[in-house]
Amino acid sequence: MSYEIKLGTRATSQLKKLDLHIKEIVKRKLRDNLTLNPHRCPLLSGKYSSLRRIAFSTPGGEYRAIYTIREDKKRVVVLFVGARENFYKEFERYLS
Repeated sequence: MSYEIKLGTRATSQLKKLDLHIKEIVKRKLRDNLTLNPHRCPLLSGKYSSLRRIAFSTPGGEYRAIYTIREDKKRVVVLFVGARENFYKEFERYLS
């Protein structure tokens, strides 16, 4: 059974800032990689160990996304998306 991909508020606003072509690639990569088996991506460590991360390349550079899985609804909620550079520092600042 496949999972529904849902973008959180922050991920949606982050995607809006991207070039249209890059935004479509990021959305497609998230859908293609997380719809069937979102459990294949590694968990974060430390206090965010319930969240998972995915990394992928686009013509615009390396990107990362952090997401959670809602098993009861068969839904993947993407919480945070961004370029690789300073990604985890920005994520930490967002949660503070």
